[in-house]
Amino acid sequence: MNSPPLTAYLVEDEPLCRADFRHALKAFPDVNLLGEAENLSAARKFLAAQTVDILFLDLSLGKENGLDLVATLSPKPQIIALTAHPEYAVRGFALDLADYILKPVEEARLRGALEKVRHRQATAPLQPGQVTFVAEIQGKKTILPLSEIRGAESMGNYVLLHTKGGKAIKRATFKHVRGKLPSNLFLETNRGRIVALHDIQSWSRNQQDRWSLELSDKTIVQVSKSRAAVILRALKSRSSS
Repeated sequence: MNSPPLTAYLVEDEPLCRADFRHALKAFPDVNLLGEAENLSAARKFLAAQTVDILFLDLSLGKENGLDLVATLSPKPQIIALTAHPEYAVRGFALDLADYILKPVEEARLRGALEKVRHRQATAPLQPGQVTFVAEIQGKKTILPLSEIRGAESMGNYVLLHTKGGKAIKRATFKHVRGKLPSNLFLETNRGRIVALHDIQSWSRNQQDRWSLELSDKTIVQVSKSRAAVILRALKSRSSS
């Protein structure tokens, strides 16, 4: 069975190091690099709006320490540190780093780090019965297990949960709900919309080269251009598994 694709983000202040990293990552088509930043400010802005599975993090960013970013992230991705100084990684392990790689990044070492990420995902204590949401259905507070959730939609100051039994209102931020939905089971189709991978029945592309998904209840969900590649990989991986 093929592993589901991984999304990633790179924080590295040296242009040549970023180029070397992109070259090494070409050997891993199941890892989709969604973006790059050369400083912590840009990284925080991106990661506040977009979740990723892996954060490749340079520990020395000029006068900044890459690890200062870690404590501010919620949800927290798997973090692989990049460093030219192995002694810098000591603090990182206290922050539960998945691994660290010495620069320049070598393909074999990157492969080992990615295998650790896959292993941590596979053995993490995250199962459908362990994640629940308290939401309102027809004015009544209801506990919803993860297995009941088919998707989520931002609705201003609350989130509309699409469930097997209908729609429920969750009074929380979309970011909070997105962080509780595991990325290997749920896909962010566009800003403010998430669907369960298992609920997607078909997908198609129109004449404007825009993709859309048809869900099990015949709902059509549009896919943003920035999310299309990630979603198509996940769907193809599911089809071939």
